[in-house]
Amino acid sequence: MARLFIVDDHPIFLSGLSQFISENGHEVVNSASSVAECQRTLNLQPVDLLILDVTMSDGSGVDLLMELRANDNNIPIILLTAAIDPASAVLAIKHRVNAIVLKDSAPEEIVRVINQVMEGDTVIDDYVAEQMERYSSGRQVEEEFVDQRLTQRENQIVQLVRNGLRNQEIAARCNLTEGTVKVHLHNIFRKLNVKSRYELVVRRAPSSGQAFPSVWSA
Repeated sequence: MARLFIVDDHPIFLSGLSQFISENGHEVVNSASSVAECQRTLNLQPVDLLILDVTMSDGSGVDLLMELRANDNNIPIILLTAAIDPASAVLAIKHRVNAIVLKDSAPEEIVRVINQVMEGDTVIDDYVAEQMERYSSGRQVEEEFVDQRLTQRENQIVQLVRNGLRNQEIAARCNLTEGTVKVHLHNIFRKLNVKSRYELVVRRAPSSGQAFPSVWSA
């Protein structure tokens, strides 16, 4: 049996969840309806697990997670949320959250996650994990096409090549002549030691298996 502290600013939800958990093998020893109340009362009695709402009227459960970890508090933490943006989910993972669960999950699922966390597992809702993967892949692509050897304009052109645009389309997008685009590509190839658009994209493509554009002619 785990001793739980639940923090949520929706009284009906907080009451219902506390009752269900108490009827299914665990003890809710304390609850709070705000980040500030949690900060004041968390250490008043021993707690095995903390369940935090992500969005509350006076702050974020992710911010509270970060604060606790910064203070070397390693209590297991479950984030319970109606929705969480991928960037916040990634931040929570970096700060050693133990689980992220959506509020529309079945109550039995929340109890199952509590049990898993108490056994040392990390549990991330499938939908949240999918959104995090897409977000991280997008950032990888974005960051991968910023090369310090290239000018800002050259990096822009590399990104447009990666998106499959032809020289004429790149010229229109960048307000350049097609001949100027070809000059930029020549300089890009030289700086990166590649010989073709295909080699440029393959060399810099993410490892996610994403298909390459079908337009390769310079």
